[in-house]
Amino acid sequence: MDTYVGVEPEPTRQYYFSLFDKIEASGSVPEPLLDIIVPIFFRPGIDPQSALYQQFRAALAALPTDRLRDSIVPLGRIIFGRDDILPRLHELDAKRTVVMCGDQDKPRPPSESMEMAELIGCPHILIPEAGHISNLENPEFVNRTLLGLLRN
Repeated sequence: MDTYVGVEPEPTRQYYFSLFDKIEASGSVPEPLLDIIVPIFFRPGIDPQSALYQQFRAALAALPTDRLRDSIVPLGRIIFGRDDILPRLHELDAKRTVVMCGDQDKPRPPSESMEMAELIGCPHILIPEAGHISNLENPEFVNRTLLGLLRN
């Protein structure tokens, strides 16, 4: 859900690494970075004053320095520095796999999830009214869909 296993394009990789460098250096996610990072996770047009948006922003701002430096930043560098494993997707069991993506996901657009679903040979489901954190933006749809898949 809301992911991609192809190589990250170099300009995007460099951009995200620069954000990680700033977070690591400051030991926090300062206000100017929150203004950049938080919108990436949400669908365009979401009310930035909504409870969900503000709670997510507050959670990022409250992350402790050790968690940022020892977990979030290194994990982010692993994610955005990943190798291309698209050629291995055919190894997955298409009957037990589904690829889901927010229909308005900016960092991982639907075209990427459709590409992965085609390589696997599995269903592709777009999550309506959702960006990158589709499970938070449209939890009813995500939960209903996952429960239906698990029942089958």
